[in-house]
Amino acid sequence: MRTFFHNQIFSLVAIATVFNGCLDSNGKDRDIQVFERKKVSFSTPQTKSLYAGTPNDPIYPYQWHLEILEIENIWSKYTGKGVSVAVVDSGVEALHPDLYNNIDFNKSYRYSDGSNDPSPDRRQLQNDPYTNGHGTACAGIIGASGWNGEGVIGVAPCVDIVGLNPFSTGLDGDFEDALGRLDIDISNNSWGGDISNVLYDDPPSMRGIEQGIKYGRQGKGIIYLFASGNEGHNANYSTLHGSPYVFNIGAVTRDGEVPLYSNFGDNILVVAPAGDEYRLFQNWGIFTTDLLGMDKGFDSYRIYTPVLRKYQGDYTGFMNGTSSAVPVASGVVALMLEANPNLTYRDVKYILIHTAIPWNIYRPEYMWSRNGAGILYSPYYGFGIINPPKAVEMAENFETLPPQQEVTKSQISNTPIPDNSEEGITSEIEIDESLKIEHVQIEVDIEAENISDIDIDLISPSGTVSKILFDHLIIDGNLEGWIFNSLKFVDEDSKGIWTIRVADTLEGSFSYLKSWKIRILGRKE
Repeated sequence: MRTFFHNQIFSLVAIATVFNGCLDSNGKDRDIQVFERKKVSFSTPQTKSLYAGTPNDPIYPYQWHLEILEIENIWSKYTGKGVSVAVVDSGVEALHPDLYNNIDFNKSYRYSDGSNDPSPDRRQLQNDPYTNGHGTACAGIIGASGWNGEGVIGVAPCVDIVGLNPFSTGLDGDFEDALGRLDIDISNNSWGGDISNVLYDDPPSMRGIEQGIKYGRQGKGIIYLFASGNEGHNANYSTLHGSPYVFNIGAVTRDGEVPLYSNFGDNILVVAPAGDEYRLFQNWGIFTTDLLGMDKGFDSYRIYTPVLRKYQGDYTGFMNGTSSAVPVASGVVALMLEANPNLTYRDVKYILIHTAIPWNIYRPEYMWSRNGAGILYSPYYGFGIINPPKAVEMAENFETLPPQQEVTKSQISNTPIPDNSEEGITSEIEIDESLKIEHVQIEVDIEAENISDIDIDLISPSGTVSKILFDHLIIDGNLEGWIFNSLKFVDEDSKGIWTIRVADTLEGSFSYLKSWKIRILGRKE
């Protein structure tokens, strides 16, 4: 099963804040200007807004994520025009006045009835009016229209939004189709497995992604962005999120801290601004579009963003979680692709890595370290906070990376793992080929009575240690043939001896390393 990655935490104290925190000393609403809803219909002509300087969208002053990322400085050159972003989600409100002009209805699809209306269907709204506003919120962060005097503005306000709604059925085949569509440039996915502390594999979705990488964008590959998840667990539990074809995006809040909910691990690429679930009523959420009306979307609990009470429920300031970080990153990638449509998915990943801003590097809890190529990496921040101005600047004249190559080698071990031992056992594989590393996978075959006892480290020839498995939170799964991923070795040389260290650190169970395999993706330079 699949689920969304935004949080639903509302306390009685927080609810009281709604009604006490929206008045000034004179008892008047501290609200921004009243919104007059402009009705649209499918017969209304679509007209994209054009760049017109500082946005006149009235909620723009509350969109703090755009300010700290300096997005406004990019819009005079790039707005995402001509770039197609699929929102693979619960649906996108087709008639929302801040989304309608940017939705590509020819490509959008609702799987429950075969309609090109990407909105949540009636069953979705009846069963869960709150959660099914999720896709509309993501779409607004990516590409709400700008300079139209209404609501909010997206990171890429002239992008083409393609609403794909496989959650209307939940069928594996529909997710495979939505991810394998070849008429888009970017795929935004703020979802993952619905149980946080079990190993998660999703072959149908991976088949769709592999199709898009191989054939999408005339062979340059669709850019797939996924939310790392909101459980505060190791993102390496998921083979989908760790795939070399996926950009695994974590969250960072308004103060630059990684929130406790954001999943961590050595497969995190970068982090992007996201809402802080504990300070939503202090305007620390992401302000975006919501399902129309007071009874659907984030307003369905009758809890309203204080400064938006007069907006009739069509907008929210409560979007949060890694679900809100991914569409920020998707919007940034859209700006990059407008700047240079020839970028491959590998080029985009390279640029994000080499322009990200390392943050809080002296805080030990974030586990920053420098790899053998001199690049800083943290399992919480990845390579750092996404940096739109620098990423777009590098994208403009970027020369495509040399073709990707790979080397794979396996080792039979057949070695018992000592119980209750931090030292564990080691096994080595020597790689003769020299590649500049882009991604490393290991496939382990470990028999274990209790997989939550197992720690796994991978050590490169340069001495860099990637902690693959270490948090002891898994309650279910099988490590026999399981694949883990690491980005920590980026730009190191693959040649030399690679070492896996496996330990059973808790008492009372038997475990056994049968074999392991390493797969290194990189390029000759």
